[in-house]
Amino acid sequence: MSASEEHITPPNQEIDSLLSLLDDPDTAVAEVVEARLRSHGNSILHQLVQFADHCNDPLAQQRARTIAQEMNVAVLAEQFTKLRSKLEEQRRGALEDGVFLIAKYGFPTLDVEYYRSELDALAGMLHDRIKGIHSPLESLRATNEFFFKTKNFAGNHQHFLEADNSYINQVLDRKLGIPISLSVLYILVASHRLGLPYSGVSTPGHFLIRYDGNPAEPVFIDAFNGGVILREEDIKRFLYTAGLPYYETFIRPASQRTILMRMLRNLVILFEEKQDEHSKNAFDRFHAILLGSPTTSEEKPQNPS
Repeated sequence: MSASEEHITPPNQEIDSLLSLLDDPDTAVAEVVEARLRSHGNSILHQLVQFADHCNDPLAQQRARTIAQEMNVAVLAEQFTKLRSKLEEQRRGALEDGVFLIAKYGFPTLDVEYYRSELDALAGMLHDRIKGIHSPLESLRATNEFFFKTKNFAGNHQHFLEADNSYINQVLDRKLGIPISLSVLYILVASHRLGLPYSGVSTPGHFLIRYDGNPAEPVFIDAFNGGVILREEDIKRFLYTAGLPYYETFIRPASQRTILMRMLRNLVILFEEKQDEHSKNAFDRFHAILLGSPTTSEEKPQNPS
């Protein structure tokens, strides 16, 4: 047989063959197979994830997931490095890019464009809801009603310590989240898409939304508790009750970087509590990338918020 006639195994067929050997109980065989799979690099990530999701053999599933996790973290680390540049340049879309990167840790094959279109659709519906309203406080109330009554977004009080509460796709699908993820959803729709004067506020212990449309004073929205409207004195009272000091910086609009750093820190703390060392280390790595140095004066919340 000439070289031109020799059968060459297509790459996908080779990967399928390797995956079929992941259930081999011989660790020496498994090591060779795993090394060969790793040699293909990140291009086989989706294939690995799909195999792990549909495999019935626990050993093969565990091996495939381990390799897929390693590849996914490497891919995300590269993307967080690029995101850091966007944040330094203060590009408006960096927050949205960042929350989707966070979600892709839990869902490596996430269809980001589908969920962007979901955010677009919410913005279109909200626009129709508030057009013609001229009173700033009436606009705020209508926006709150849209998110928390019409669309039924709510705080996940029952299962607060779930990673899904921090993944934007899951917040959209389940309509549940923690203070920061619900606030970010609100901001991505109302501020980033419709240009309304909402921003995030990184208050210790409980992330809030700031609304600057009220001419008298800024007001704050507690997305975790159904859109309760707060004023500065309410935040002071909350902090003093919790034994915390109050500084005016606590109610200033938070930067995109600050918001993402807080989301990452929340997940570090969550996975530490769950004793998931692999996930904790991954989010520590992403946090360090955005931080750009080993130390920071950024607030580090003691509980996800």
